[in-house]
Amino acid sequence: MHYIKTILSLLLISLIFVGLSCNSEPPKNSRAAQAKRGEKFFKAHCAECHGPNVDAKRVANLQTPPPDLTKIMERRKHPATFPVAEIASYIDGRKDVQLHKRDMPAWGKYFANEEKLSNDEIKGKMGELIAYLISIQK
Repeated sequence: MHYIKTILSLLLISLIFVGLSCNSEPPKNSRAAQAKRGEKFFKAHCAECHGPNVDAKRVANLQTPPPDLTKIMERRKHPATFPVAEIASYIDGRKDVQLHKRDMPAWGKYFANEEKLSNDEIKGKMGELIAYLISIQK
């Protein structure tokens, strides 16, 4: 009987340890953690125009309708790799986009001028957002 109690106690301790060690958060510097931080940025700054519940009043006067960002890869001629640099240049806005009049905020300029972030911090934010965009491709 003592043997069974010992085994049950060890099992219970093991289960508690496993339960406590399970973390629902991805590792701090993983792509999943970056994507999670990028999702917060997306919801705060991008979702009104690019999210599932687009604000119709907000996009009604835009020259170019905001694209569905879940289909970036689908629109590519060579869909094997995500076009990180190209997408970053659209988001960042510090590189001119010649294809259309820019209705979208230039987030790089905003973060540099308004938030006073360094270039490395801006690149970090853009990296997080791009990690999120990669994670939502259909």
